[in-house]
Amino acid sequence: MLPDVEVVAAEVHAAWIRSKNAQGVTSRCSEVGEELMVPYAHLSESAKELDRATVRVVYAAIQATQL
Repeated sequence: MLPDVEVVAAEVHAAWIRSKNAQGVTSRCSEVGEELMVPYAHLSESAKELDRATVRVVYAAIQATQL
């Protein structure tokens, strides 16, 4: 069984922030102007959904290989 999507989405988001910080990026806004380089819990639901979607795609790929 795969871990909860929400838990992994938060980790994906944290890893994305670390990656951007390593590149010297300290701010990144969405198309609607929301700051995205904040803790996952502070994101809007629409911004969180971007991370959730990433996890769902990876989970679908994992499940496809298990058929």
